[in-house]
Amino acid sequence: MKSLSNEIRRARPWLGTIVEIGARGANASTAIEAAFREVEIVHRLMSFHEPSSDISRINRASPGTIVQIDSKTHEVLAYAQLLSRLSHGAFDVTVGGKLVEKGLLPRPEGSGRFDSNASFEDIVLLPDQSVKLRRRAWIDLGGIAKGFAVDRAIMVLKRSGLASGIVNAGGDLSVFGGSQPVYIRHPVHPSRMLQLGMILDSAVATSSGCFTRRQQFETVKDPLIDRRLNRQVNWRVGITVIATRCITADALTKIVRLAPRGAVGILSQLGARALIIDRRGVRMFQADEREPMSTPLRPPLDYHP
Repeated sequence: MKSLSNEIRRARPWLGTIVEIGARGANASTAIEAAFREVEIVHRLMSFHEPSSDISRINRASPGTIVQIDSKTHEVLAYAQLLSRLSHGAFDVTVGGKLVEKGLLPRPEGSGRFDSNASFEDIVLLPDQSVKLRRRAWIDLGGIAKGFAVDRAIMVLKRSGLASGIVNAGGDLSVFGGSQPVYIRHPVHPSRMLQLGMILDSAVATSSGCFTRRQQFETVKDPLIDRRLNRQVNWRVGITVIATRCITADALTKIVRLAPRGAVGILSQLGARALIIDRRGVRMFQADEREPMSTPLRPPLDYHP
């Protein structure tokens, strides 16, 4: 993405990707550094890999043990549970065990065997920033924490009184104060970039599989587990969600793929929109993927909340 005039941009490796933060205004450099610190905090609290993270400590805990966690982790778990209930379990952060079984995540150190029957309903959030599990579950916030980190970084930039800002974390993007173009990599032809349009004071998240040269849906870039059926699901399409918050957009990409019929109402309830990207181009999402969909978007969608 091209930078606006007088805009400062920096990039750091966090959240399993490259996080780019840009800002325009007085003290932009200081604000960007503060925003990166916020991203780092989210990473250290919610990483599945960091032994000292809140998530790792929950995953090691025996059922019934109360674990004190940071308010940020508590907030993300609470929002994840809301989305789980809205989607009737299609979105479920207790996917860690299945991802470990598939070799997509390492086995948590010092943790006993997870219960394959555990679900989001076994996560009990307590009012004093603590949590306990009814059954042993391995929680993975990979489907939602990155969006939350982007939101937190944007919050820091806004509080610094900047004219505009942008945070881009490998497919999760949020901007304020000025329109920005949205580009994504085509899920079928990875060498091609698509411009979806412009966004202002809003967020975008994109999820998809990484297809082979023969265009078979074999290699998964963004692992997706249907916790209701305990099986891995192929993306088959790219899904982009536009919302006011990046945490919402991030999680909704998975709900649109796993529960398309119910996703229509959830998108509407949360004030979000979804786009589908495949061999036919870019089009608005609708519930029944088996039916002919609307004409590909020409021109691309612009989004302003």
